[in-house]
Amino acid sequence: MRVSGARRGMLALLMVLPLLAGGCIVIRTTEQRVKFNRDGSGEAVLRLIDIRSDAEEDSLVQRDFNIMMTSFEGEMARDFEEKGRKIVRRQFSISGDTLTAEIFYTFREYGAIEGLRVTKNEMYVVVPPERRVLRTNGKVGSWGSNASRVSWDRDAQRISFAIQEKSIGSTRSLAALYRSYGK
Repeated sequence: MRVSGARRGMLALLMVLPLLAGGCIVIRTTEQRVKFNRDGSGEAVLRLIDIRSDAEEDSLVQRDFNIMMTSFEGEMARDFEEKGRKIVRRQFSISGDTLTAEIFYTFREYGAIEGLRVTKNEMYVVVPPERRVLRTNGKVGSWGSNASRVSWDRDAQRISFAIQEKSIGSTRSLAALYRSYGK
């Protein structure tokens, strides 16, 4: 799998590495919406918005798409379960040339949310410098060398954030391939 340094830090990419095994998939925008219960369990939706391939040849773009779909249909669920999450629904949608995947899941404890750090007083995620925070219901501040930090009170019942790659280079949308998938 080829994953650039910029993409390595991406929170959602880490959540779906099995999805990307063997392919050169690029996700322009990632959104997380999480609802917590008092005991730290809860439910969430992960939105992968504008799924693309950085391959140049049609056959390699098709290969990336096939690997992605195979992983969505099996490997991803196993990976989620190993991390204390259970997928309850997943779906794709297309708007124009934008392919979006939504993964709805439940979890048993705060630690199951990839990248979420929990302290006595707050919860937070760190967004690497290669990405920008588009929107959140938390507070955005700086962190380390050019990274951002999104934080919420420890007792927040709902958190949400959307982050986007600052630059994705030359890529091709997978929306057209999804339109013809299964036909």
